[in-house]
Amino acid sequence: MSKKEKVFYISSFLFYLFILSLSPISGDDWGNYIAGSNGLYHCIGNAVGMYFSWEGRFVSRVLINILTYHKILWNIVNAFLIVLFNYLCIKIIKPKNNKLSYLFVFLIIPFMNLYTFSQTITWVAGNITYFFEIPLILIYYMMLSKKKYDFKFNFIFLLLLSASIPMFAEHMAAILVIGNLIILFYNYYKTKKIDKKIIIFTIVAIVFTLLMYLSPGTKLRSASENLDFNKLSILGKIIYNIPAFVYYTFMDNYYLLVLFIITNFVIIKKRFKKKWIKILLTLFLTVVPLITLIIYPLSVVKNINIINNIWLIIYYIVFLIISFFLNIFEKNKESTFLFIIGIMANCVMLMSPTWGYRTTLFTYMMLALANIILITKYLKNNKFIEYILKLFSIIICIMFIVLYINIFRCQKDLEKGIKKQLKENKDVIDVVMFPNYVNCNINPDNDFHLVKYKEYYSIPQDKQINFIDGKWHYFVIYKK
Repeated sequence: MSKKEKVFYISSFLFYLFILSLSPISGDDWGNYIAGSNGLYHCIGNAVGMYFSWEGRFVSRVLINILTYHKILWNIVNAFLIVLFNYLCIKIIKPKNNKLSYLFVFLIIPFMNLYTFSQTITWVAGNITYFFEIPLILIYYMMLSKKKYDFKFNFIFLLLLSASIPMFAEHMAAILVIGNLIILFYNYYKTKKIDKKIIIFTIVAIVFTLLMYLSPGTKLRSASENLDFNKLSILGKIIYNIPAFVYYTFMDNYYLLVLFIITNFVIIKKRFKKKWIKILLTLFLTVVPLITLIIYPLSVVKNINIINNIWLIIYYIVFLIISFFLNIFEKNKESTFLFIIGIMANCVMLMSPTWGYRTTLFTYMMLALANIILITKYLKNNKFIEYILKLFSIIICIMFIVLYINIFRCQKDLEKGIKKQLKENKDVIDVVMFPNYVNCNINPDNDFHLVKYKEYYSIPQDKQINFIDGKWHYFVIYKK
């Protein structure tokens, strides 16, 4: 590893460690902190109890209980895993003195949708449930693809990953099994032999996936929530979820759209000789995504519903099909594999009534990486593009630093204000509100979160909370 690469990874680690250290816990984290404060035995016991009463996510639940209470440790582990993700992306891309690869990869996380960032990077529960396993999955598939499982230690390590990854989140469990089957069939196609060790990993993954899906807690939760959706047929669920599939795959992922535009453009330019085909394909795959990049932020600010626009839905389904075939034309097995498992993660979600920014994180990251592999294949070192990417990187880092310094200031004022008002024995506690695009559910908006919020800040349950708005200016500045 060169000196510049070390500087890149160390700087990235310090940047994220700084952001995470300034970030307060929020939402479900208040209750998870309380659970974690009772010690390791209770953390595990709580996860066992929830397995039988609420969810099958045993591994992520144990980690959430432990690391929410020990947040300093979570800050370090999360920052390390983010840098590890960047490192693994670079290892998969295998750039040859291509600075653009590092910049494109770095921007995957800070340029993700701001709500996705708040739910999967700075929110402890969402981060552990939806992000922690992604670097592990990349390591897992890199080892499988290179057949690094003949050594006893590697074999045991992959067995442990096969057992633990499925118990982070339901759709990720399904993806591990699907990815294994793809590699298994691909190897058979190439060698006409069945890899017995991959069969073992797949069986283990299936067993623990079933333990996740068939947990008593999952059954009880399913029986009490989304009853109308659960009554739908498989086809009915797919049709119901197609708008969400399109929205959370394309419309809200502006950086991914930019990567798709660049990828499709360079492939069309290199692969097609007839000028009229180049022009038509380029226009079809570029104009609507560019318009989406404009209307999406406007739809958020103006609260306009674009998720059910039938024409956009039809367009992006066609867009996905064409983009996939363009990807296949490149005959890059890493990019195609990432494209397939990325899109399959959201396909699995078609069976779920619950969609959100956090549930589509894996799809966003895998499709982004699949596109970057092909972009850097054609775009060699280009000073102008390099300067643009560096400028965007610097601007977005400064914005996050300013935002989280102000979040930290706001949090300190909130804590001081609560203590002061409790000391004065006020019946109504005034609490400043945070912007809704920072840490998930940082402003308690339901009875459950309000109860845990009061427990976390030692506010008696009989006291009322009065949330004060209007303290935030220019999206990132907090004023007392």
